[in-house]
Amino acid sequence: MPRVCINVQGKNAQPYRFALDRKVVRMGRSTDNDIVIDCPSVSSHHCEMKRIEGGYILEDKDSTNGIKLDDERMEIIDLENDLDILVGDAALEFELTDKEKDALADEDHVPKQRAPLPKNKETSEPRKRPTPSATPSVRPGVPAPLASTQTSSGSNFAITIGLLFLVLMAFYFGMASKHTSKYPGKEWSSKGLWGDMWSNGKSPKKKPVTSK
Repeated sequence: MPRVCINVQGKNAQPYRFALDRKVVRMGRSTDNDIVIDCPSVSSHHCEMKRIEGGYILEDKDSTNGIKLDDERMEIIDLENDLDILVGDAALEFELTDKEKDALADEDHVPKQRAPLPKNKETSEPRKRPTPSATPSVRPGVPAPLASTQTSSGSNFAITIGLLFLVLMAFYFGMASKHTSKYPGKEWSSKGLWGDMWSNGKSPKKKPVTSK
């Protein structure tokens, strides 16, 4: 039977043996594992020893401190005799007898060992933000600056025309008042300022003096 021995610093060694046809042996700090490892650096469900064609592998189960071979963190380790393996900080010894080695040698073994893929890290340099467009954004309900400018220009033009009209009317009424004063109706026959301007000199005319 394959032998597994767990060594935690300051504690007695924990030897275990399993049948050669045992498919999975679960290891971790939780009591529901096949091998309970009482070590703070070991996760609750840390790793699994699995039977494959031609041998055994030790597979990490996304633990915090991982499994290591010769101080290098691995995702899967092909188990052989006399390997320096760590489960967290606990040492793991794996041993097969010569008879077990011969039995496994009759099977087709495909190595599974591999290191974990590096995790993506955020680059320290922040991403460059896109340069804002020169054209200001238009929010719903807010007129575009161009339309606002056109509306403002139209309003100013209308106000200017209105003021000019009022000035002209004031000027006209002033001239009409002066014309009336100059040509009083009792003495002159007048059609008013506008009528006299277009009478070709026929108006105003002085009324003939009537004897009493």
